[in-house]
Amino acid sequence: MAAAHGAAPGRIRACRELRPGMDIEARVGGVWHFGGRVLEIHPSMGLFWAESPAGERRIIEFEEYEVHRRASGPDAA
Repeated sequence: MAAAHGAAPGRIRACRELRPGMDIEARVGGVWHFGGRVLEIHPSMGLFWAESPAGERRIIEFEEYEVHRRASGPDAA
């Protein structure tokens, strides 16, 4: 399955690597905590808003989470 915006799944280290609509997951110590689609990006604060498929919105901060790009579509975990 193709990844969001043509990018391969993998670690994202800064807000500048994100784009609205990109599918991400947030992990702490390698453990999955949240998955969703990027809504808004705030690089000066090192955070962004994401929304899960169930409609839950969450602020994700790079200081607290490891952020990973994930494959889009129904087979994405």
